[in-house]
Amino acid sequence: MRKKYYLGIDWGGTYIKAGIVNGSGQILAKETFVSETLRDKPVFIEKICSFAADFKKFHIEGIGIGAPGIVDVQKGFIYYLPNVPGWEKYPLAGTLEKKLGISVTVDNDANVFALAETRLGSARGAERVIFLTLGTGVGGAVIFGGKLLEGKISALELGHVPLSLKGKPCGCGGSGCVETFLGNKYLIASYRSLKKDNEKKLEVKDIYKKALGGEKEALFVWREFSTALGKFLAGMVNVFSPEVIVLGGGVSGAFKIFKPWVFAEIKRQAMWPQVTNLKLVRAKLKDAGIVGAALLAKEKINLSKIRR
Repeated sequence: MRKKYYLGIDWGGTYIKAGIVNGSGQILAKETFVSETLRDKPVFIEKICSFAADFKKFHIEGIGIGAPGIVDVQKGFIYYLPNVPGWEKYPLAGTLEKKLGISVTVDNDANVFALAETRLGSARGAERVIFLTLGTGVGGAVIFGGKLLEGKISALELGHVPLSLKGKPCGCGGSGCVETFLGNKYLIASYRSLKKDNEKKLEVKDIYKKALGGEKEALFVWREFSTALGKFLAGMVNVFSPEVIVLGGGVSGAFKIFKPWVFAEIKRQAMWPQVTNLKLVRAKLKDAGIVGAALLAKEKINLSKIRR
């Protein structure tokens, strides 16, 4: 019997990662692209088709895509992506299916991240979990009663809960959203304002390394970040009473620095019975977005076979 493989695509505002994944969730091949180079729809579509063609030997059964925004999951239709302009009202799944002739499934990137960590990672066995992906933007997902919470569209969009009455404009069209306090653009801008630093190639990981070295400006940035994240998560804890909070995405690479401050803020702000057994952990899977997108594709295909 021929082995089955899936193409999982983790679409972030800074990087797009694509990988060939087997039925057990193991990544066999992976590539990373700079998101800016694939912003135009025709270029994006061509790159995905090219990647699939390069790995024909794997006999790809289906493609799963975690998109950073609002998606109609049933149709694979993108309403819009807050941090990626030009993708309003686009039938992504249908377009790729016509070109490739295989099943394509699209969901919110935080949802596919949650799927992977629930099946294979830090949230296995938990009934109530809050997931955040911390990167260019802030994605969110919630497992409640062992099931992913979803509405008519793909995501709860926790990153676009307002945290300030007079906050900065957000890519979603609102203002003062959590994302404007936690996204990597905010962290870099905050650090530069303190250091008067115009270094073009500055990244969040650089600020993390400087904080590990004891630099006061870098530490100040992470303390501010931790206060905002902790206060926000305290509110989510009061609403969902999670057993576990799982943090992923590029910014979570600084987990060692900010975890103690974030957890302390949660304890200060949340109702105490809610935090008695609460765990705050980093995502276990290195490429949860790729794995989750592939699992999404696999489960859609299996479900369609059952319904026949």
